[in-house]
Amino acid sequence: MKLEKLFYAKDFKLFNKDDKEVMLDSIPAKSISWKLIEPLNEGEYNEELLASMRDELKILDEKNSFIFMEAIADKNALNAEYAQVFTACMKHSARRLKDCVSIAGFSIPSELIALGKPFVEDYINELSAKHAQYVYFVKKSDFESSNEELKQYLSSNEVVLYN
Repeated sequence: MKLEKLFYAKDFKLFNKDDKEVMLDSIPAKSISWKLIEPLNEGEYNEELLASMRDELKILDEKNSFIFMEAIADKNALNAEYAQVFTACMKHSARRLKDCVSIAGFSIPSELIALGKPFVEDYINELSAKHAQYVYFVKKSDFESSNEELKQYLSSNEVVLYN
């Protein structure tokens, strides 16, 4: 099931499909914790938590309210070794929440930004493969401290800066 793209990013700002800028205070963050979704073993996910999260998001769908999923890399030190595991966890979460219209997109955590373009590119590509409607949210301070290669990559993608 492919959902309609309701938002897009332009010049690091969020716009709705009617080309009106959306103030970020109207799209709050909802945390999605790596250690809660994948508490013990790699690839074993807390499906009950994801089902509960889906139920909450479906209520937002009914209210025509929107959020973005703030991905929290809080399980292991997010280094090159664990970046793929983290990305797989967020991809699995997105698949379980796939029919929730209320999700405008996912954040890219600071730890992934710090690893550089190949890791950020992999994250965006993995989530976008089945969720082309998503916009990606990056903390303004992370963007400002990233290197030029990553800044250029983020500039060419559906990225919104937030505080």
